[in-house]
Amino acid sequence: MPKTTGTKQSTAERSLIALPLNQDRLSMATVVKREKLRHDMVLPDTTEDRFRRIECEYAARGRLAAHNLNYRQKILLYGVPGCGKTLGAERLAWNTGLALVKVQFDSLISSLMGDTGKNLRKVFDEISETPCVLFFDECDSILRTREDDKDVGEVKRVVNTFLQILDEYNPNNGLIVMATNLTKSLDPAVWRRFDDVIELPKPGKNEVQLLLIQTLKASFSKEVDEFDWDILLAEMEGFSAAQVVKVAQNAAKTVILKHQIKTVTQSLLMSAIQEIKEMSNHG
Repeated sequence: MPKTTGTKQSTAERSLIALPLNQDRLSMATVVKREKLRHDMVLPDTTEDRFRRIECEYAARGRLAAHNLNYRQKILLYGVPGCGKTLGAERLAWNTGLALVKVQFDSLISSLMGDTGKNLRKVFDEISETPCVLFFDECDSILRTREDDKDVGEVKRVVNTFLQILDEYNPNNGLIVMATNLTKSLDPAVWRRFDDVIELPKPGKNEVQLLLIQTLKASFSKEVDEFDWDILLAEMEGFSAAQVVKVAQNAAKTVILKHQIKTVTQSLLMSAIQEIKEMSNHG
């Protein structure tokens, strides 16, 4: 993996201070500082291999170019909420040493006819000179299928503009990462524009166990009880990665707040699991 010093990253961040503004002078993108990037992921081996392939190709981009080959530059991440799409973009930024620039869709999308397409071009034009991970979260908000008869012509124009930009755009030693929960809502032509399309699945039993252990170690340094993993894993079947992390964090908080409790126990984890299930039922 390429290693990036704090000085290099700070330089990249400083060069992105002049971020594009919309017609109301609102920033259409923000830089996520390197110290804020999360980069530890627990993934199935096949998914982990896909991420490592992107990172290795980026590190070897010079050697690939010498053979007239491009590294994977345009990445689409998809999956249910809480499965780690944003974390995936942060991890790619961390491991490539690139600054992470997150597009702000609320200021990008305009109610004025034609302005959304102009905003899109402005974002790409003004950021294209500085290598970065340009991250579009919930990209379905502007890349909805053009086959929906309920949509007005403006939606089709925006999608056409975006597809044209993707075809023309050269990331200049950077990456474009887009994420969506709603794969069926994306225009079919979008999928062909990406060099890699990666599904981030819900964690299996092995990933759930590892996530739980890692989160407890990271947020709670004291010893924990031995757990009946068969029961815990059965209770957390179908949980997203974010829900598993929340279970561990909530159990650790209980120990910290209640002085009479000395360790994270099976009972505390079961209570935290039930709390997450109740929240999901009301969601």
